[in-house]
Amino acid sequence: MSPPLHEIGEARSFAGGVSVRVVRAGWFRPDAGGFFGVVPKPLWSRFTETDERGRLLCRLNLLLIEAGGKRILVETGTGVRMNDKDRDIKGVEGGDPTEALRAVGEDPASIDFVVVTHLHYDHAGGMVDTDGRPLFPNARYVVQRDDAEAAHGDELRVQGIMEVEQLDAVRAAGQLAEVNGEVELVSGVRVLRTGGHTRGSQAVLIGLDRPGGRSGDPTDRGIFWGDLIPTRWQIPVRWTSAYDDYPIDAIEVRNELVARAASEGWWCYFTHDPGAVPIRIEATERGGYRAAE
Repeated sequence: MSPPLHEIGEARSFAGGVSVRVVRAGWFRPDAGGFFGVVPKPLWSRFTETDERGRLLCRLNLLLIEAGGKRILVETGTGVRMNDKDRDIKGVEGGDPTEALRAVGEDPASIDFVVVTHLHYDHAGGMVDTDGRPLFPNARYVVQRDDAEAAHGDELRVQGIMEVEQLDAVRAAGQLAEVNGEVELVSGVRVLRTGGHTRGSQAVLIGLDRPGGRSGDPTDRGIFWGDLIPTRWQIPVRWTSAYDDYPIDAIEVRNELVARAASEGWWCYFTHDPGAVPIRIEATERGGYRAAE
């Protein structure tokens, strides 16, 4: 049996007066073959195991960020629009971001920004309710322009797997904020287009640099990886998923950002990690990277 659906982590403070908490919105069970792609089972099975259907138990982790007098929710989970058959195939339990927030005493109407790292169902499925109304009535939904354009494009790779209808509903409600590249939402919170997983995938950078040394104290900086690195199991930068649309790009940007995270002591938040987060990353003796002990 899975642990509780809804939990909220303790607040962690970052430079610039930024506070971050992890909100657990439920579980889902992706197929291990797709999740790890070309990585051989003897390698990834050192970190995790599958159920009788070859699926992994993964979290639907959201971030609740408070900074500059604003409240920012990162990710929306699978939402409430999935049918029972799809929920069974994908092993979804919970997934409603508003239910998750209310369960831990938070009001969805208090959210000012909703950052959607990309438009796959397990990240963008909770943008609107069953009637097509935005679940966060007072929020601007932040999506990279490249992902919004890809969702409406003609690439066969993405047909039917991006939340186009929900994206359009948010746009029609006047709540969509399409951004292009690296953009500061409030002081100490920025979105960064990474690509790799999808054309317009984005990460969230947390905290401010301080002059000198390793960007100050390690607690000064954090990152939410989105599906660029969905769990600590995929820290090895060459471990691409079958779901990465642009695997070469993913490897290159991972290599750059993971090196910075390790050298500067960033705290790392993972969208699907079932364990305690955040963690830090460290370099290995062989030139790779791993979760710090």
